[in-house]
Amino acid sequence: MAKSQRKTGMLLSYASSLLLVAVNIFLTPFLVGSLGDAEYGVYQMMSSFAGYLVLINFGTGTVMTRYVSMYLGKGDKKGERNYIAMCLIITGVLVVLIALVAAVLFIFIDNIYAATLTPAQIQKSKTLFILIASNVIVMLCAQAFQGIVTAYEKFNFTGIWHIAKTLLKVVLLVSIFFIWKDSVVIAAVDLGISCLYLLLCAGYSVKLKATPKLYKFDKKIFASSAVFSLAIMLQAVVNQVNTRVDVTILGIMVSPESVTRYSVAMQVFSVFSTLSTAAIAIYLPKFTKLVASGDVNGTVITKEMIAPSRVQTLVSGAIMFGFLLCGRDFIRAWMGEGYNLSWWIAVIIMVPNFLVYTNGVVVSVLDAMQKRLVRSVVLTLIAAANIGISILLVHTTGEMGAPIGTAIATVVGSLVIMNIYYQKAIGIKLGMLFGGIFKGILPCLLLASVAALPAALLVPVGFVGLLVKGGIFVLVLFGTLMLFGFNKEEKNLVLKPFKRSGKK
Repeated sequence: MAKSQRKTGMLLSYASSLLLVAVNIFLTPFLVGSLGDAEYGVYQMMSSFAGYLVLINFGTGTVMTRYVSMYLGKGDKKGERNYIAMCLIITGVLVVLIALVAAVLFIFIDNIYAATLTPAQIQKSKTLFILIASNVIVMLCAQAFQGIVTAYEKFNFTGIWHIAKTLLKVVLLVSIFFIWKDSVVIAAVDLGISCLYLLLCAGYSVKLKATPKLYKFDKKIFASSAVFSLAIMLQAVVNQVNTRVDVTILGIMVSPESVTRYSVAMQVFSVFSTLSTAAIAIYLPKFTKLVASGDVNGTVITKEMIAPSRVQTLVSGAIMFGFLLCGRDFIRAWMGEGYNLSWWIAVIIMVPNFLVYTNGVVVSVLDAMQKRLVRSVVLTLIAAANIGISILLVHTTGEMGAPIGTAIATVVGSLVIMNIYYQKAIGIKLGMLFGGIFKGILPCLLLASVAALPAALLVPVGFVGLLVKGGIFVLVLFGTLMLFGFNKEEKNLVLKPFKRSGKK
């Protein structure tokens, strides 16, 4: 049953991500066109600024998933209920802490953005900040209950919700924007949807009979989960720096318009990142139970990582190579003229992350083995260096310095240092892993790119170019994958729906 839910959950994750791609293609130019570059830039600046509050959630959802999965694996219902109660108490403390930090940050908005925003924009920023900070608090509570649902491997529930949430958001925004065009609407809609999700997750947890009951405050488990939470918090710092600090730096040092250009690039990157990492959370319960069984070593883990990593590599590789070939066509067709820098920004950040995402499922292994702390500490140090590098590069070269600084940090930290750590700490066989991941897939990606290259050089940039170049790339990629790229199991998975329809 769990394996079936895992497969369905993965399909729903990719379906949700693809829907998000389609919605963003429509919604981003709609919002920018409705609000203007300046106000949309202000919204993105506040999203980035308030987004730092997420760092204080200490990965509540992931921690809940890991420990509830552990108790489920042991069949310890009493320990499970006790831990849920402990985790919810800690969540309540974090809610108070986030609210206090938000109040302090709110006070300093005037001083921080005085050089780049008008008095009217600063007032709008304060309203946006309150709504976005409130959304962070609500989502912290929702993630605690979502962690329970994920531990029970009820991936259908979360997958269907993410699809419904995307559709609900676009319907509400478009409907309201016909009456009231204001960036405050975006933040208010997000907050309302988060409140609904909190109620649904809490209700579903009750349905699963995963209810809290505090028998005792287990200090040993608390200490263990605190170390795990610290590791996740530090990872959140890294993610925040690598995805949001550039927006903050550009907002303070350059202009709201530069923030909008960068945000357009990050919309593309977020699609790439979301699709490339969709399967990671799904595998945490599986690896946690594998580790709890004691039947685990570096070779076993490496073999278990290859199948999901091949899926991630194919998805991320297809997006990256496709964007290299026809990304400028896409951005021009999507956003119009004036966003050429957005393509360069997206490429600079996307290329090193492709190599990182190939074995991204290792994060679930680290979580299962409680070995994420060293990774988080190293990447936090690299992220701190990224801030200094980005500020220096923005000061000397302008807005392109921000993505370059982030790319340098990604290569040094996530790619080089971390793969060495995986080999030393977990015993992952890097040669076996990357050999299994890239076998068949990388040659097909390269062949499809070469086949589409003449069109990329000869066909003018625009909507027609997007169709021609993208069409050639997709057709050649699919053909070569079916001929020699996929293994037998992967081919059967692709052909299975057609075989079923043929029998009918």
